Amino acid sequence: MPSPVAAAKLMRSAVYNTEIRLLDGISYVLARNPKAYTGPGTNTYIVGKASVWVVDPGPYNLAHCSAVLNAIDGRPVKGILVTHTHLDHSPAADILKRMTGAKTYGFGGLCTKIPSETKAAVDPSFVPDVALSHDHIIGVGRWRVEAVHTPGHSPDHLCYSLPEQSVLFSGDHVMGWSSTVIAPPLGNLADYMASLTLLENCNASLMLPSHGGPVEDPRGRIGAIRDHRLMRHRQVADCLAEGLSEPADIVARIYRDLTPHLIEAAQGCVRAHMDTLRNDTALA
Repeated sequence: MPSPVAAAKLMRSAVYNTEIRLLDGISYVLARNPKAYTGPGTNTYIVGKASVWVVDPGPYNLAHCSAVLNAIDGRPVKGILVTHTHLDHSPAADILKRMTGAKTYGFGGLCTKIPSETKAAVDPSFVPDVALSHDHIIGVGRWRVEAVHTPGHSPDHLCYSLPEQSVLFSGDHVMGWSSTVIAPPLGNLADYMASLTLLENCNASLMLPSHGGPVEDPRGRIGAIRDHRLMRHRQVADCLAEGLSEPADIVARIYRDLTPHLIEAAQGCVRAHMDTLRNDTALA
């Protein structure tokens, strides 16, 4: 969960619908969809030079899509890469596809496999033109992309690695400003922890998340997140041993200074820890 101070700082510094250049051949446009658990909004990355990939198209927002199209600046789009089908990530894919003629890429198939009560949280319309799996490589040369399947936050979550650039687009799985919400039934803590190890093995020197700023020490950040999750796991286990059994009561015991908007997310994370403990699942 983000601290209120960190969240407020990010909101104040947000620049929307404007291309921000990060590296030679990598820029992003920030969507105007700020929330307590997404920071200032969704980062849509434009990757490449003569031709480009678009990573995480973002929410259904015409102004945002127009700004992304301006950043593309007439270059051919090799593909639109979706990290996962939450509503702040995939809905703009169809708009950008119509604007550019590019194919969409993603894990696909999630919405037919989840309980009906959770479908409001995901984009039921997104079906990728090209379904990717773990270690799937697309493109060639300096800007080739490797898909890394990282379930945990969502079963269909993909990160995208640029091996030649030592850059990793980490989606929602790892963010620099906040821990990631892992809420059942889509969230799974054991999967999340195992996926952290997959990202660690990518050996990236720069991680670019879908929310918040660049992470310049990926290994250090991944290690800190792992330690944080294990600390929460111990706290939840202690609460259960003391007889607390309701997520709301456990959140009240172990979390501090939560804004009202984050209480439900924290309860979801606690449920993920409780599920893992009740199933006696070991964490990596």
